[in-house]
Amino acid sequence: MTIDKKLTSVFMFFYLAVIIYLLLFLLFPDIKEAIMQSRQDIANLTEGSNYYWALLFALIVCFIGSASIGFPVPFPFVLFSLSNSIYLKYTKRGLVLGEILVSGPFWLEIMGIAIAGGLGAALGEITSFLLGRGAKIIVKKSDKESIVLHNIEGFGKLIIEHPNRMYLYVFIAAALPIPDDPLWIALGMSEKKLSIPKLIIAGWIGKTITTTIYVLLPILIILGLAASGIEVNDESTVITEAIMLLVTLTIMYFILAFDWNKFLEEKRKQLKKIMNSRKN
Repeated sequence: MTIDKKLTSVFMFFYLAVIIYLLLFLLFPDIKEAIMQSRQDIANLTEGSNYYWALLFALIVCFIGSASIGFPVPFPFVLFSLSNSIYLKYTKRGLVLGEILVSGPFWLEIMGIAIAGGLGAALGEITSFLLGRGAKIIVKKSDKESIVLHNIEGFGKLIIEHPNRMYLYVFIAAALPIPDDPLWIALGMSEKKLSIPKLIIAGWIGKTITTTIYVLLPILIILGLAASGIEVNDESTVITEAIMLLVTLTIMYFILAFDWNKFLEEKRKQLKKIMNSRKN
């Protein structure tokens, strides 16, 4: 595990904020009532023309989340909240869970948030690409290419070794919950001629897979509660959402803390050994 102490402090702040929020909800009736009322108001976030602003908001937040290299921006929680807003909006119209799940407009709105978030996340990676371009220029002037390339981590090395598969790697890295900034930095440093629109499209498709998972979480939580025989109401969902946010933060922390460079380097060495043994 390798993670900066400052980032650990940021995650600890988020953890404490969620725990305090949950304790206030459970222990103080007045605060609980205010939170319950806010849950009713959250449906207005995607009501009518507000939905288009919600799409723009999802795009911007996910853009910032991807553009902030190495710094955790909890955009999954924003997508979760917007998705939950859509669900609450349909419940306010008198629809029950079964009716909502077979509603075409409901799923179109849900996927709209996921697609907008995926586009924002893909566009945000352009900052890493530009950083790589800038590093490439510096490298050419300083003749220290080997040192710079040595510092590119994770999937970035795969781009340098297998440039013909770069669009596939962009898609895979975007679809998986791993830091893909080194990949885009490597793309920026690559000597191969690149199609920026194709890179963005590959990243957009991959990121949309990830954002779809986040926007489906509220629905999965509700289905899980219903399947467990737990009464689905505002109180139970508030508690479950807080727990899910803690789980999401934990996953984000371990993703950033995991030494992907060491892991991939070991896997590559194992693969080379297997290939060499087959040749012999």
